[in-house]
Amino acid sequence: MKKLADFFSVNDDLKNLSITDVVDDSRKAVPGSMFFAINGNTSDGNVFVLDAIKNGAKFVVTCGEKFSAEKRSDIVFISVTNPRKELARICSIFWSAKFDHIVAVTGTNGKSSTVDIVRQIWINSGINAASIGTLGIITKDSEIKGSLTSPGAIALHHIFDDFKKKNIKNVAMEASSHGLDQHRVDSIKFSVCAFTNFTQDHLDYHKTFENYWRAKERLFLELGGDFFVINSDDIMSEKIEKIAREKNIKCISYGKKSDQIKLISVREIDQYQKVKISFFGREIEFDLPLAGDFQVYNSLCAMGICYATGISIDSICNSLKKLKPISGRLELVGQHNGANIYIDYAHTPDALKNAILSLRKHTKNRLIVAFGCGGDRDKDKRHLMGKIAQEFSNIVIVTDDNPRNEDPRSIRKMILDGCPNAKEIGNRKEAIKFAINQLRSGDILLVAGKGHEDYQILADGKIHFSDKEIILDEIK
Repeated sequence: MKKLADFFSVNDDLKNLSITDVVDDSRKAVPGSMFFAINGNTSDGNVFVLDAIKNGAKFVVTCGEKFSAEKRSDIVFISVTNPRKELARICSIFWSAKFDHIVAVTGTNGKSSTVDIVRQIWINSGINAASIGTLGIITKDSEIKGSLTSPGAIALHHIFDDFKKKNIKNVAMEASSHGLDQHRVDSIKFSVCAFTNFTQDHLDYHKTFENYWRAKERLFLELGGDFFVINSDDIMSEKIEKIAREKNIKCISYGKKSDQIKLISVREIDQYQKVKISFFGREIEFDLPLAGDFQVYNSLCAMGICYATGISIDSICNSLKKLKPISGRLELVGQHNGANIYIDYAHTPDALKNAILSLRKHTKNRLIVAFGCGGDRDKDKRHLMGKIAQEFSNIVIVTDDNPRNEDPRSIRKMILDGCPNAKEIGNRKEAIKFAINQLRSGDILLVAGKGHEDYQILADGKIHFSDKEIILDEIK
């Protein structure tokens, strides 16, 4: 329980009032709680103020031109200029969980894999650690699937509170552009902020590349950290390096152009990759049991993060050898007729291209790709993804992903504009089964777009759907 004065500078008659909880859902309000009336994309939080009060809320925070706090009857109404930002700040005070290290990873692709690798390195190095992101909430002993890359501020601090009870010391989390734009991860003291890459995605939400970048940039420009870890081979890293110089923050770069964690070479050997790097001048070679060039980059990013949090390079390299497969990230699911079948979460043009080219190296015969694009999302990437699939694979099957509220046929048509030679099978289950039955020895099948997800979002709701389960059932 906190006092109002712990959060705001208020008059003497208000500052000792007690707050029992912080909520942004009127249904979760309890006696003595503080309710934030947050405006979403489709709803106005002010509509639910009376419901929150009926459920016991004694403090109501709304948006206004300037700060004010006044008591009407027995309810305190507080006006702030940015309720989302204030919510994150207040959550950090109300729950106040502390860790040895919290690290944030942003970028278009690679966030999920990077935080997962970081968590695994920490755990293999003897540190009780957890990760938060698209793959869910993962600790040493448990895994809870999630639906948001970056949970809302209240949900996030509830997670942190649970972590402290489990004596977790380090946390690695994804910082999505939505989460950064909506201030979900504000007021968190990050030890390390890392950047993977920047390519097209989420223009349905951000509208322009400039807005999309500004959301990502907030992590470095406004939230900061003790270290920045950046991809030297992505041109946007130059902007982050400039921020680091201006803010006097230490910067660790990785990639082919880096002079710190420099990628020298990669050799594909069966089910693993032998990676040679120069680590601050020391030449090192290690085995990486993950497929794909992009996983090499994600691993280098994770190395930089872990090194910045005090893990030795020897411990990092020993941990990398023990990595477990990352769910839905170029994951080998099984074989059929002498052909390997992979699933991958790739749902952007760059991610799809990287996944296809990574598998092309291992393809002795034909590379078959089955994929779709999500509804109510960036429409401009659909044509591009179709074009990439047709250019770099032998057979393309266009199917549904998560159509949501859009007409699935119109989504497929936009994809097919880029790959007119593709076969169209709207039903994703039938498309996967068809693809498997085309396989011959030496072929590779990539089912892309959903990866770890075990659901499909349709106009009339969410249904259980797992690419992995369908593949295993078909090849049985």
